[in-house]
Amino acid sequence: MERKTMNMVWDRYESRSIRELGYDSTTKTMAVVFADKTKKFHSPVPYQLYASIHHSTFPERLYRQTVDGKIPVVRGS
Repeated sequence: MERKTMNMVWDRYESRSIRELGYDSTTKTMAVVFADKTKKFHSPVPYQLYASIHHSTFPERLYRQTVDGKIPVVRGS
């Protein structure tokens, strides 16, 4: 099994609950780091959706409405 390297671009401090968002355009993977330092990696996430969450006034709400439980978690901690 071939292991792929992710080239994640990170954006810090999105909201009180979401501390960081990251996106890898090669694998279409979005990383979410929460305030309690848990991480979730979702894929496939279109870039437009990642950008919408990143630029949103309420990123946690948009994340919960569009990604959480709807787009598969490929890795988490």
